[in-house]
Amino acid sequence: MKKAFYIFVFLLSFSVFSFAQSKAEKRFEKAVQLLRTNQVAEAQEELLSLKEKYPDFLSTYLALSEIYIAQENIETAKQELLTVWRKDKTFDCKLYIDLANIYLYQEKYDSVFLFSSSIPCKRYEQQIKKINELAEFRSYQKNNPVDFSPKNLGDAINTEKDEYLPCLTADISELLFTRRDKAEDFFISYNKNGQWSKAEKLPSLLNSNYNEGAGSLSPDGRFIYFTRCGAEDGLGSCDIYVSEKIGGQWQEPKNLGSNVNSSAWDSQPCIASDGRTLFFVSNRKDGLGKSDIYYTYLQDNGQWTKAKNCGKNINTAGNEMSPFVHQSNSVIYFASDEHIGMGGFDLFYSKIENGKFQPATNLGYPINTSKDENSLTLSAQGDYAIYASDLDLYEFTMPQSIRPLAASYIKGIILDKETKQPLSAKLQIKNLKNARLAHESYSDKKTGEFLICLTQGEEYAFSISCDNYLFYSENFSTDQENQEKQVFLTPIKTGESLVLNNIFFETNSHTLLPTSHAELNTVIELLQNNPSIKLLVEGHTDNVGNAEHNIKLSQQRAEAIVNYLTEKGIEPSRLKAKGYGFSKPIADNNTEEGRAMNRRTEIKIIE
Repeated sequence: MKKAFYIFVFLLSFSVFSFAQSKAEKRFEKAVQLLRTNQVAEAQEELLSLKEKYPDFLSTYLALSEIYIAQENIETAKQELLTVWRKDKTFDCKLYIDLANIYLYQEKYDSVFLFSSSIPCKRYEQQIKKINELAEFRSYQKNNPVDFSPKNLGDAINTEKDEYLPCLTADISELLFTRRDKAEDFFISYNKNGQWSKAEKLPSLLNSNYNEGAGSLSPDGRFIYFTRCGAEDGLGSCDIYVSEKIGGQWQEPKNLGSNVNSSAWDSQPCIASDGRTLFFVSNRKDGLGKSDIYYTYLQDNGQWTKAKNCGKNINTAGNEMSPFVHQSNSVIYFASDEHIGMGGFDLFYSKIENGKFQPATNLGYPINTSKDENSLTLSAQGDYAIYASDLDLYEFTMPQSIRPLAASYIKGIILDKETKQPLSAKLQIKNLKNARLAHESYSDKKTGEFLICLTQGEEYAFSISCDNYLFYSENFSTDQENQEKQVFLTPIKTGESLVLNNIFFETNSHTLLPTSHAELNTVIELLQNNPSIKLLVEGHTDNVGNAEHNIKLSQQRAEAIVNYLTEKGIEPSRLKAKGYGFSKPIADNNTEEGRAMNRRTEIKIIE
């Protein structure tokens, strides 16, 4: 049972009435000494005998109430406190705090306000303020519940042991979670026709003789970030590690190093869908509370940046834990025992706007209850959720009012165009509005498979590159459904050509739009990585307008691209420009879709 208040007992000074009651006082001090030496049963027996013999010795009732609270016998504790209150309403102001807390726990909010408002002294003003805030919040939440119908995941997942910290892949094909018996271990379940399979223990490479738990799968399921405690290469009591799955086999885990891990406890990692931003929990000394959420970023050189605290909108003087960043990168979910909530640990979310965390919001009742709700994971669409409550895992439909922005995923395989063999290639997706990198990853080294998550409602430039191959490019909007595709890369050799799908000009002009820069920078990388090749940049138009105008426009556009490349350091001798107008269509000019395909820029290897 989770308590909504704290017990500071047994060592306090209790009031006694007068010298005439010295025998009662002595017996009471004997009971207190028994409590100090953890002889609770003997102390309880002594106090019960004392209460019967001296029914007006009120300190006895207070001590008994504390014992009953520790035993989770809340109702009996309340009756002991009410007895004191009825006999002497000014005997001890603390009994008002204890009664208000008990009624808060029992969700009897009118009684909370009765005792909090009638306390006869002022030294508990801060406690009273906090209790009233909790009562008002919980009363409102109870009267305004969110739409919530959880379903226990059943014996395929849950056991008599503890299950918590779930993590889903973006396509909801795999569920990873932690199970605790004598130690913590990872288990995984697979979605088969909408049903979760019997959970299997991950291999010993991940479930070793060390204590492991709190795993986070990357959205494509190919990386697991997790906690390992007591390892020989650890920097603190628990550190964060990563393992990659190649061709279906997990590789030797690696410690993330001193920019992430510290000499303290570092745990509960969550990797964002960009594949580069990692959130985790630590109790290091520079935090704002007992345990805080931090984040770090993977740089191009393979090193993580120095971890930073997520700040006061997330972290408090209490405990924050189990961060989960939705695949849209628009919101972070986490658990806290200090933000105002329904009980001990509640689930909260903070929207991420322009890289800033907004004030935390409670997910509401009855998602949060008087039990501990300590971890949550969502599908990319944001509609399907799994969470841990009272150490079992449940699934539910996320209420519409608190769903994040939806994300889509692109799933596929990369192959050699000639041999049809899988390739390990670099995938980059940039936002067309600002050319910012939205995602970067590599396809599986053995299978060529990949999966990428992106926020819906945005337009992106997508490029795939691999050594000794022409890159692949396209642009798309994520308003559409999830996509699956095969991508064929063409080996670099003379005569091969490539359409640049992310080159944009002002209408009827050769002025390049900024949205073209991401693609052109990829061309620069191709030339830098292959210093012996030369390119012909070809400009093509649709058949709208006369031939002379289109020849001129296409030539100017090809030259604009060459100028951009040379301004960025590419030798002019490696580049040529040629405009073809509408003389080389690749689609029907009688349709708008066909004309759009014909308005294109190509590069061709000429040496």
